[in-house]
Amino acid sequence: MDINEFKRISLNGRVSYSIRCFENLLFYLDYNVEDWEIVLEYLWQFTSIKYLDDWNGIISEIIPENLLEFMSYEEHDFEYLDEDTFRYLYKLYQNIDGKIDYLMSAIYYIGASHSYSVIQGYGQASFNRLTELINYMVKNHIPLPDIDSFRRFSIEENRGWGNKFDGRILSKII
Repeated sequence: MDINEFKRISLNGRVSYSIRCFENLLFYLDYNVEDWEIVLEYLWQFTSIKYLDDWNGIISEIIPENLLEFMSYEEHDFEYLDEDTFRYLYKLYQNIDGKIDYLMSAIYYIGASHSYSVIQGYGQASFNRLTELINYMVKNHIPLPDIDSFRRFSIEENRGWGNKFDGRILSKII
């Protein structure tokens, strides 16, 4: 795969690719993927959400490093996460591989890399973040998704963000 192909892919396509990397990681670690469907539902909302702030807010709350700072729901003033979801994720995140936290954080940073702006050129900020994620996957011998399904999401659409769509159609899990 030529990483430069992502210069022609929209932010929606890049975030989608990064979520598929996360799904590949779950398979690689041999985790029960059904346990992770709730996380994936939140992640895949990026491609169809109306307000980026909502996606940024919930993802920042469910990143393992952030969520595990608190032992109880009452310790934090969660804006997006309800108590049942907190408890479920808190239990799920116990003793997870550090790669999970890295990839979830990377997805968040790719999605937020052009917040409140028009993407200029090929979107260097998200491209650089995605390159880091791909290099991490390669370094850790985690299989990469095939890029073919993502080429259709053009950087020329919607000022670089790409058109909205239900990203779950690209998921291997949900």
